[in-house]
Amino acid sequence: MAKIRILINDKSNIVLFNYLYSQFQHLGWPRSIKSKKNVILVFTTKDLIYENLKILNIIKKHVDFDIQEVNKDNKTIIPD
Repeated sequence: MAKIRILINDKSNIVLFNYLYSQFQHLGWPRSIKSKKNVILVFTTKDLIYENLKILNIIKKHVDFDIQEVNKDNKTIIPD
């Protein structure tokens, strides 16, 4: 699976980010990392990376976050 790693700059916006992204839930699966609650990994497919980046740029108007990594590698393990 391809993944996009996001760092949410204000922890209080995590719920807002998840809500806004859930409006486009057909594009991927957001998962937070247990040890770093403000880091979210969005798991998607290679062909939906571009669509996800477009949606994330729309969400970025409401939630302050940085896209740290875009990985199209298929060898990804989904964290707890």
